[in-house]
Amino acid sequence: MLCGSTQLWPQPTGPVTLGSKALKFNHNQFIFETEIAGPVKAYLEEAFTSFNNNIVSLIERTDYTKDKTDLSEFLIKVTIHNPKIIKLELKTDESYNLIIKSLKDTIRANITANTYFGARCALETLSQLIWWDPYSNGGGMLKVIKGATVQDKPAFAYRGLMIDTSRNFMSIESLKRVLVGMASNKLNVFHWHVSDSQSFPLVIPSLPLMAKTGSYGPEMTYSPEEVKGLVEFARIRGIRVLLEVDTPAHVGNGWAWGPTEGLGELAVCINERPWSMYCGEPPCGQLNPENPHVYDILEKLYKDLLDLSGETEIFHLGGDEVNLECWSQHIQRTSTVYNYTDLHELWGDFTIKALNRLTAANGGTKFPYVILWSSKLTKRPYLMKYLDKNQVVVQNWGASQWSDTPDLLSDGYKVIISHVDAWYLDCGFGRWRETGEAACDPYRPWQTVYNHRPWQQQHLDKKLILGGEACLWSEQFDEGSLDARLWPRAAAFAERMWNDPQLDMNTFGIQEDVYTRLNTQRDRYVF
Repeated sequence: MLCGSTQLWPQPTGPVTLGSKALKFNHNQFIFETEIAGPVKAYLEEAFTSFNNNIVSLIERTDYTKDKTDLSEFLIKVTIHNPKIIKLELKTDESYNLIIKSLKDTIRANITANTYFGARCALETLSQLIWWDPYSNGGGMLKVIKGATVQDKPAFAYRGLMIDTSRNFMSIESLKRVLVGMASNKLNVFHWHVSDSQSFPLVIPSLPLMAKTGSYGPEMTYSPEEVKGLVEFARIRGIRVLLEVDTPAHVGNGWAWGPTEGLGELAVCINERPWSMYCGEPPCGQLNPENPHVYDILEKLYKDLLDLSGETEIFHLGGDEVNLECWSQHIQRTSTVYNYTDLHELWGDFTIKALNRLTAANGGTKFPYVILWSSKLTKRPYLMKYLDKNQVVVQNWGASQWSDTPDLLSDGYKVIISHVDAWYLDCGFGRWRETGEAACDPYRPWQTVYNHRPWQQQHLDKKLILGGEACLWSEQFDEGSLDARLWPRAAAFAERMWNDPQLDMNTFGIQEDVYTRLNTQRDRYVF
């Protein structure tokens, strides 16, 4: 730890000075101090408990506390200038200053931040300046760097990770592991793609038939209590949770109960074959835009999603991979009369109705930001006709060489980047059935993830880029391989989002210290 460059990950954006000596201590010498009262104090105490647990996890022998140390106490003092802010928003200040000083037999770590979220990031950095030295005292001791100063703040406000729990169910415990890894890498948005056409595992209090008919089984569901617990677990770690129930496409299981309840067909094309005509992957399914009950159900659904997540700033509406042939075939079969010469207009009208129902679910208040996946609807000429640039944020998942991102930015739309050729972490494992490469192969190694900097490569204006999100779709894995699919590649993504280091456009080489720092970060946790 004392040799070579700093071993911090992600690399701080401001000045860093590190001492060349270390002091021995044991974890019982920690003293946590703050003069803050109110809800944020409880959050800080939880954050310190998490910090302490991280340090305890480094210990390789339980009797080390009997050995002589260099300290009598290790004081951690936290000062927060705006303690009333306990909810993460895009404008939230996550900056912090960390100063470590030693005085006689005491070491003092002073953390100063404008918000709880900056202070929590500082604790994460402090934990990385502590390590287990297996050679100290003959059997190993905890050590902390003797002196340090760190000034730091993120390059992007939105630093996300998406996990799909519909194709394969993931337990709450496995998702908590993801959140712990995210916190250690200062990622701050957990985008939970909780349902799809394969299954609907989320228990919606006002719509119990969704999970009852759509989950893989009663033991493979997420109760409201579990979801709220996960949201709080995330918030303590500086992470907001966005619950996404994708519509109008990517629906099926969980949406077929309409006829038995006297509501008609809520979804069409369910399990339709040949599937390649009606959807991007089987099983097919798409909401029925002509059924007025669909919009009533969406309003109930949105109201419960808002209650479960506690989110008041950002909502993910979905909008991915709508198949117009599905609607066309349904219209022909039912002899429905439409005044549409272009079914994209039907799609646009559906989206407007869904946005209106979201507003109603939010007590009549328009949501500040609504995310939609990039699609034909987010391209000209439909983009400006149906989507308000002051509200809609486009999550651009297309390939980085496509014109989608620069076009959206030039039209004045805010963007979250999730380019498939760099930040889709599920790619590269071949086809599901036949031998051969899949549509999104090859595999994205961590170097590809790390080096993706489209705002430099394509000379994009960063003002409207809120940040980025790495995505992990679960068709070909479950929680048994979740950690290995994510890490350390998601850590590489995290440094891109937090520090945003410059690229050498001639060699696309990676600085030598990145390899050693990423290896150290990997060793801190068994990802």
